[in-house]
Amino acid sequence: MVETSGEILLPALFTRTSSELLGRRPLPHVLRERPILFVLGPRGAGKSTVARAFLGNAPGVVESSFRSAVVAAARNRSWSRELREVRSLLFDEVDCLHDRDGVHELLGLLLRERAAKGLRTVLCQGGESDTSVTLLYPRVAPALRATVLLRFPVGRGRRQHVQKRCLARELPYALARGAVVMEPWNYSLVEAHLDAVAASAVAP
Repeated sequence: MVETSGEILLPALFTRTSSELLGRRPLPHVLRERPILFVLGPRGAGKSTVARAFLGNAPGVVESSFRSAVVAAARNRSWSRELREVRSLLFDEVDCLHDRDGVHELLGLLLRERAAKGLRTVLCQGGESDTSVTLLYPRVAPALRATVLLRFPVGRGRRQHVQKRCLARELPYALARGAVVMEPWNYSLVEAHLDAVAASAVAP
């Protein structure tokens, strides 16, 4: 733990849907202020979209291929100047970190250096069940990082999402109710279901 002005700063974990984070409400203070963010969740939950929203659209945002960057850093024994100094950095699809202490150390050095300069770094989980990005937690002080665990909506949240997508498509919600209760459920499957409904609605 890190203590600043008498306040103990702990790791922060938020569980949200992508819609909740991308809506009109301001992000929690911790997510706006901490320099290192981890974004976890199942495939299709919106991790990359949320990560890009965290970094904003201002100049100075770099989205780097994680595996290529790691290979280059290991070969050169250091990170490129761009990755060390760019204002905002996104590593997407971070995976395969089990039993790779050397890579952990390299990444830890980069994250700590960037945080010390006041630069932001966002790391997104890679494979569906590969949460090895969390092995980097011990490499940075708890007060420097926050984690967002994305989930799919349930209940009323699913219905609201389907209604919103029907409105955007100018598709009657009454024809698409099945998208609310289908299992498994994710955003891509909803779109596929609405595609099928729309095609059926215009078929002769």
